[in-house]
This record gives sequence, structure tokens and C-alpha cells, in this order.
Amino acid sequence: MPNVINAYVSELPARFFEEISAIPRVSYHEEGIADYLVEFATARGLAVYRDASHNVLIKKQGTVGRENEQPLLLQAHTDMVAELAFGAIHNFETEGLELQRKGNILSAKGTTLGADDGFGVALMLAALESAESHPPLECLFTAAEEVGLVGATAFDYGRISATRMINFDSAEEHLVITGCCGGVRTGITVPVCFEDIKAQGIEIALHGLCGGHSGEDIHRGRANALCVMGAILKKLRKLTPFRVVSMHGGDKDNAIPRDCVAVVVPDDMGAAVDFFSNSEALLQALVTSPDDSKRSLDVRAITVEQALPHTDTEWLLKVLGVRNGVLQTRADGSPQTSRNLARVRFLADKVDFAFSSRSPDEKCLNECKEELEALASSIGGSVSHHGQYPGWESEADSPVSLLWQSCYRAVTGREISSTVIHAGLESGLISARISGLDVIAVGCNIYDLHTPAERMELDSFERIYQTLLAFLKKC
Repeated sequence: MPNVINAYVSELPARFFEEISAIPRVSYHEEGIADYLVEFATARGLAVYRDASHNVLIKKQGTVGRENEQPLLLQAHTDMVAELAFGAIHNFETEGLELQRKGNILSAKGTTLGADDGFGVALMLAALESAESHPPLECLFTAAEEVGLVGATAFDYGRISATRMINFDSAEEHLVITGCCGGVRTGITVPVCFEDIKAQGIEIALHGLCGGHSGEDIHRGRANALCVMGAILKKLRKLTPFRVVSMHGGDKDNAIPRDCVAVVVPDDMGAAVDFFSNSEALLQALVTSPDDSKRSLDVRAITVEQALPHTDTEWLLKVLGVRNGVLQTRADGSPQTSRNLARVRFLADKVDFAFSSRSPDEKCLNECKEELEALASSIGGSVSHHGQYPGWESEADSPVSLLWQSCYRAVTGREISSTVIHAGLESGLISARISGLDVIAVGCNIYDLHTPAERMELDSFERIYQTLLAFLKKC
């Protein structure tokens, strides 16, 4: 849908955002966006490198008189989180996004918007196209960030000569990020053996929670659908034993689960029916955040032919009841260490669980891993850790940070400050690979990341673009 946003945003970043939104670019399917970037560079005679992971590096010489200045590295990731609104149909691997605007707010119909991190990609392309004055630019577009910084991990940083860097993967305009936490993803697999039965069961469907980013939104008190389902089943177990048939909830490791559907076979169906007779009161007791006001709990009777033994109920509830959310706080009350129970899947002979743990302290991350290892051992499961990445913290008053703040104030007349965030950024990994790198992360205002409610303020997008142009002139 062309010309959706250029009434609020300069022509170039608006056009590039709309063009990349038409390209499917879910994680691990970045071939199309990588093709687009290579074609962009080739058509303009810019040096371009693409690796096997679909990372793309584009280099541009400095403008006249600035050719020999120290290069500046700009970086954003090309992939996006694929989340659907309940009932929506969309194939993220083959279909682009349908953008929709309401006043100053941009979203996508029925899906995530991909402003995380499409806005950064668009800004970098606009800068390469038209910045009037700039040092040599090295623009790194990384793949598969949303599934564990995969592309950034694989990239050859011997190709980078810059010692200054701006990462465009923040979602708050008024902040300069000078640090982030590290993280690790954990999978637990428990072998199971279903038994044949013929019985009446009940399907419990929890939908409509707000969800959100499992780092940046973990402190907001939003309910985790898997944890809520666990709490519901624990209450039910006090009234009647039951056997578990299936459970399906959550999706992405870095998103707070919004939905969960479970099927159980109660020993006392009458007690179960009475328990769920006032589902609204049950939800009100367990889901308290105003952000989750659209939640619903639907219960219906179904016929089942297989179920797990009663003994498996206990370990399932144990996993669903593991410590979740903010586990430790910093002195200022912000999250220090957190865990997100992200996904549960019942398969033919096993049950898989996925967790994401975050902390700037490697010792705390290791404690999270050890706790999950002990949990897996106690229930006869196996555990694997993957995608671990380092935290990062720069000087809040570094030259790059101070210059960005100065340019932002000059462009907008607004205040800006530095902070450390509870989310993982490629900045941490890249700064560990490039010694002495002065790096910040910045962005425009984007809300409800990693959910179908994701939306971006267009005038904020424009302010960050103008700040970037001012920075390039002075850096």
C-alpha cells in the first residue's frame, strides 16, 4: 500500500519503510530482504558484501572533504517477529505486511508491524541515499536477530574498520541506550507416553492477553498465558484430580505468551464444570493488569481418546509454576534478572518447553541455567541451552552518546538521557568483537513490540531521521 506514511515522514525513509514492509522477512527467511539490499547498493555503485547468513554490509565513501575521516558504523537487523492477532490469517514467509495508519500511528493489519527493526533499516537506506555530509559509512544489516542474534554472531567483523557505532534497535525516542543485558535461551524436553482412553474432557482456551517483549515489557505486570494456565490447573486440581491430554501456548522465545489452550480429563466432571462456571471471576483473580483487559477464557466439553497418566500432571504443573517474570531488581527498581516461560508444545512422544533468561550479570544467567537444569532433572527431562549472548555497558558520556544527545536537542528542542535496558541488543555482541568500539543504541517510539498490537509514532520516526542527518554532519 504505497504512500501510507509520507504525509508524516520525509519521502526517503517513508518510501524505504513501505518497500521493505512488502518483503517477507521473518527470522531465518531473510533472502528477499538481502536481495533487496544488494540490489540497492549495486544500483548506486556502493561496495556491498553478503554472507551465507544473509547479513549485508554496504560501504559508502565520505562526502567531499571527509573521505579520510574515521568511518562510522550504522547497524540494524532485517528480520522481524511474526505474531498474528487471534483469528488472523497471514503467511509471513510468503506475504508482505498490510500497513495501516490512524493519524500519526502506523500499524499492520492483523500482524506485527516489523518496525522492530524495519525503521532502522529504512533510516540507514535513507542516509546512504541522501545524506549531504557524512564520514565514510559502514552499514551493517544483520539477519536472524530475533531468534538469538544469529546473524550478528556469524558475521566476519574483520570487514569493519569503524570505531564508532550507532545501533538502531531501540523503541524509545527520548533515550540513548548505553548498555543492555545478556541472555540465554533454554529448552526442556520431557519424554511422555500417552494412554488410550475414551472419555469426556474439557478444553480450556485462554486468549487475548497483551503479551509483549520478554525483556522490555517483563516488568509491566502483564500476564503470561502459560503461567496463568498453570495457576488455573492448580486450582482445579484442589477440587478434582485430572489427566492432561494436550497443551499449546506461546510462540517466540522473546515474546510473552498471549494465548494457551489445554485439554484435560477430570476425574470428577461435575466438580470441574462447577469450577469453570464463573470463568470471569477466575480470570479477574489471576489477571490483574489493565493491559490484559481483552483476555477471555472459554471452556467446552470434548471427547478425548488419549491422555497422559495422572502422575504426569504433577511435573507439568511444576514446570508451569517455575519462577517467572522479574527475578531480581536493580537499585533503581528496574529489572536485573528475568525469565520468560515462552512456549509449550505437546508432541507424539514428548513435551517441549522454551525459556528465555536475561541479566547483565553472567553469574545470574548461570544461576538461571542451573535452576532450569535442576528442574529438568527432577522431572526426568533433558535440558539444552543455546543462543547465549553478552551484555554491554558503555560510558554514558562517551563522545558518540554526547553528540547524539546534542543533535537531538538541537533538532527537537526536547530532552534526552542515557540508560541501560533490560533487553538484548546486537550492540553487546558487536562491541565484544570490535575492541574499543564507542557504541550507542537509539530509536523512535514503538509500542507493544513482538505483538500484533505493535505500532510506531510516525512523527517520532521523522525526528530520529532528522537527528541522524544532523549527527552525520557533525560526527
